[in-house]
Amino acid sequence: MKKDEKDELAEQLGIGGTDVNAIRQAVVTQTFKDSIGERVFLLIGPYPFLIIGIIVDVLSDYVVVEAEITNVSELDDEEFRIHIDSIEVFYIEEEGKPIPDIRDVNL
Repeated sequence: MKKDEKDELAEQLGIGGTDVNAIRQAVVTQTFKDSIGERVFLLIGPYPFLIIGIIVDVLSDYVVVEAEITNVSELDDEEFRIHIDSIEVFYIEEEGKPIPDIRDVNL
C-alpha cells in the first residue's frame, strides 16, 4: 500500500498517522461490529483454540462471542471476550456459505 493510500485510509477510518497495525485493527474491529448477530469461526493463537459462535458485541478491541462449539467441550455454550490481536484466522458466515456444524460429522 502506497503512503498516499495509507493516509487516505487512515483519514477515512478516523485514525491518525499511517501505522499499518492501527489501520488493520480498525478495519478488523469494524468488520466484527458490522457482523454483530452473525455466526463466526475463530482460530486463536495462544492455545491454539477454535471457537464457533455468535458475535454478541465489540468492546474497544475485544470481540464478545457466545460460543456454540469449542475444541474443549466443557467450554461450549460459554461467552468469550477475545482480543482482536489474538485472532489468527476468522470467517464470518455469509448467505449461502454457512459454517458447518462439526458436531454432526459422522466419522
